[in-house]
Amino acid sequence: MSSFIAIGFSAFLALSNASSLVASEVIRAGDLVTPANASAEDLAAASDDAALIGREAKRTIYAGQPVTLDNTRPARLVTRNQIVTVKYIKGGLEISTTGRAMGEASLNEPVTVLNLQSRQMVQGIVQESGWVLAQ
Repeated sequence: MSSFIAIGFSAFLALSNASSLVASEVIRAGDLVTPANASAEDLAAASDDAALIGREAKRTIYAGQPVTLDNTRPARLVTRNQIVTVKYIKGGLEISTTGRAMGEASLNEPVTVLNLQSRQMVQGIVQESGWVLAQ
């Protein structure tokens, strides 16, 4: 009985990760998934796959292979050594400075930044336009 449950659960996982979005050309690791390089096999499921457009490929996806959540990640807004604006906001007070990102991060992910004026490391959260909200 438990083997049937395990088989059913693994089939559910395989189907839940299924995607009708297929690479129409080679998408290299780090490239964004766009309507130009990926297309839907089934027009009815195309709206479900819209969430995959704009994501970044984790590894190379060859033409004809499915584009899924497993082989993509949210697009990186901040890359290692990039100069970013760091803001500290508390009530009506806003302090801005520049810093150098010590790692990569996507929207709402934490990143460590070296404050270029004080040479102190600051932790912050990446915001939509690529600036970092210091904590």
